[in-house]
Amino acid sequence: MESLSRVVGKVVLCGAGESRHMGELRRLSETLGLEVRGCMEQGRRDPSGYLGGGKREELRGMVESLGAGFVVADDELTASEARVLERDAGVAVVDRTELIIRIFEAHARDAPSKLQVELAEMEYLLPRVRGMWRHLERLGGGLGSGGGAAVRGPGEQQLEYDRREIRARMEKLRSRLSDERSARGVRRARLRESAVPKVALVGYTNAGKTTILNRLAGAGRSTEDRLFETLETTTRRVEGGSPSGASSGFTPDFTLTDTVGFIRKLPTQLVESFASTLEAASDADVLVLCADASSPTFDEEVETVKDTLNEPISDGAASETGKPIILAFNKVDLISDAEAGRLSSRYGGPVLMSALDERDYGCALLLDAIHGEISAARERMEVLIPHASYEDAARLYGMAEIHASEDREDGVLMDVSLPAASVHSYARYKVAR
Repeated sequence: MESLSRVVGKVVLCGAGESRHMGELRRLSETLGLEVRGCMEQGRRDPSGYLGGGKREELRGMVESLGAGFVVADDELTASEARVLERDAGVAVVDRTELIIRIFEAHARDAPSKLQVELAEMEYLLPRVRGMWRHLERLGGGLGSGGGAAVRGPGEQQLEYDRREIRARMEKLRSRLSDERSARGVRRARLRESAVPKVALVGYTNAGKTTILNRLAGAGRSTEDRLFETLETTTRRVEGGSPSGASSGFTPDFTLTDTVGFIRKLPTQLVESFASTLEAASDADVLVLCADASSPTFDEEVETVKDTLNEPISDGAASETGKPIILAFNKVDLISDAEAGRLSSRYGGPVLMSALDERDYGCALLLDAIHGEISAARERMEVLIPHASYEDAARLYGMAEIHASEDREDGVLMDVSLPAASVHSYARYKVAR
């Protein structure tokens, strides 16, 4: 399959059926450096050639007049649909699935992501191998010597060889990905055992999750304005502390995980690429749902995230499982104050922010909201820790929220909010009231 990530050309977009997302298809195409010259839509999907016969003729005229080298379809096409559309359009046709696979291929950086992308490509190719060898298949098979059983012709032999090679490669990829899942499971278990709170950034692709991670954790991740810029989960520790440097009001550390952005009509071949994202969301103590406030399909994007996570996200409320969800609406500098006010009212007071603007106070508000949710899930208690047990007192910094601390002759008196898993460890120091 020709790699679109190395092609810069002019394309015409086409979409059929009730669910069409041509603006998003344009963004996907532009992410690969393709120049969109035109667009054609049809309300009904034709079972034989995606677009109806008349529309396919119109498409050919549009392709010729605009000098386009590709047609990009907004859905995954069957092999037969692609053949009919290519024949009538007169140029190569790329469907939505192949386009997204090429974007993943271009942006994959770590080994697991590259394995997942290659497996997705193999799964996509397998049912389409027949079309790649039509010229050989026409030669057909013949009879064996003496009029016996039919002997496979060169086309059939090549088809079988290619399918066997693809299946063998897929098995190797699945085995390596299985090993990666096992290793990821060990890392998840270690994180779950830690008393450090876990926060996950989730949201639609290009909502600004990585920029928020960089602002809060100084992660230095790539934040180019491209769809699917992040393809692997990244976890960083955000250190707590006191703005004044005093011991009172000390906030705890927490881990912050950046995840792969969701998208409508996600290709089934790439579901595995989102496994670590869904695991991070499942393990998190707090979810931060990031959304691009300037997106013309804002509500649909929030709904896509909700449906993918299977979480009833609305009005900033917690999910049915009790997991708190913070709504962070990013890029508010790109919308009017009136529109920002409407979003805030409709979604019950989300955090409005512009993560790229260092003067914006939204990141500080988000940090306060995260600490507030962490604190609400903890048990507050006063402890008196003897000076001889200094290590137990020191361990609270970065693990607990410290509201006040006082050095006394018999030890350190601290007003703290502890994670549930650590309450029993400090029960012996609890001050009875």
